[in-house]
Amino acid sequence: MTQKQSVVIIGGGPAGLTAAWELVKDGGSEQYDVTVLEATREFGGISRTVKHDGNRMDIGGHRFFSKDDRIMDWWKDVLPLQGAPSYDDKKLHREHDMEPGGPDPEIEDKVMLKRHRVSRIYWNRHFLDYPISLSANTLKAMGFKLTMVAGFSYLKSMVHKLPETNLENFYINRFGRKLYSMFFEGYTEKLWGRHPSEISADWGAQRVKGLSIMGVLKNAFQKLLPKKRDNSEVETSLIEEFWYPKLGPGQLWETVESNCEAAGVKVITDANVVEIRQKDGKIASVVYEDSEGNRTEMAADDFISSMPVKDLVNAVDASDQPAPKDMTEIANGLPYRDFVTVGRIVGFTCRIRATRSAVCRSSTTGARTWSRTSTTPCGSASNTSARKATPSGT
Repeated sequence: MTQKQSVVIIGGGPAGLTAAWELVKDGGSEQYDVTVLEATREFGGISRTVKHDGNRMDIGGHRFFSKDDRIMDWWKDVLPLQGAPSYDDKKLHREHDMEPGGPDPEIEDKVMLKRHRVSRIYWNRHFLDYPISLSANTLKAMGFKLTMVAGFSYLKSMVHKLPETNLENFYINRFGRKLYSMFFEGYTEKLWGRHPSEISADWGAQRVKGLSIMGVLKNAFQKLLPKKRDNSEVETSLIEEFWYPKLGPGQLWETVESNCEAAGVKVITDANVVEIRQKDGKIASVVYEDSEGNRTEMAADDFISSMPVKDLVNAVDASDQPAPKDMTEIANGLPYRDFVTVGRIVGFTCRIRATRSAVCRSSTTGARTWSRTSTTPCGSASNTSARKATPSGT
């Protein structure tokens, strides 16, 4: 019998738990001895669902949608897609394609629901569609004069393309300077703490990809056609239906964690990695600390880290073979954005563009909104983003 390969995974969020499950599923536990170290006593990272006094509240809205079928299938393997309409589907006359043989959400808890997307932008005391659509409501809210200014501004951007050296020019090239100043400039600066002119254009390619005025018009036209489009044909920013676990996004990762333990993964909570030790040019062990200050060293053949880059480098730096000074300086210079959530009851996601407002995004998730359970729905009110490094312009 061959000896198992030992693997230590730092972090019990989506990345860490996915890595653990990929290693041990389908008999992989015969080959790998996997340990997951989670600093807190919860799983899912910022995708977790917080439980308080019998209520379940999301840390912001997490919709499950991907243009990659492998990812969609992975989620569906963990939580099967609903095979019957839920109570609120019937009550609100919402129609979805049901999964043949899938569980009934009114009977089973381990189920992935299908939900329609409803997002709004609050601008100039009006609620507008998000992503921006050229609907009658949008044109009415903007008025004839502003619509014409925005239209000619967009036409100018089609003729005179700016060098895409930053996110500001990226947006202007796709929406025109007027729409950029109305809907993107102030919101982006509130969200990331930097003006779009200081953020790399590559960031825009990740966030909005193919979204543009032409993309919006094309999407609106294709929606009128009877043919149902495949996920790969829809820009991620324009999706109108997504999946959502019945008990919140944290349920997915709680289920993955349970599956991992059932397959032989050792999960240690309250284990904050504070030191990463090296030997013979590679990582040899990690030292984790619990909330009472007790430290434990754990050796392994391989290590996978999903901890923040700043913490990772500082853990290496804490050993007797510290990280290079320039690397430590860069890591400690990464700014992070905080995240504030406030539980409330409303029925959609709203992006607050007004620069005088500290609130950046208000969204409803959870019970009675995306899932009808006995829990309280949650929204987020924030002027920042949770534990995300601010992108640089270089």
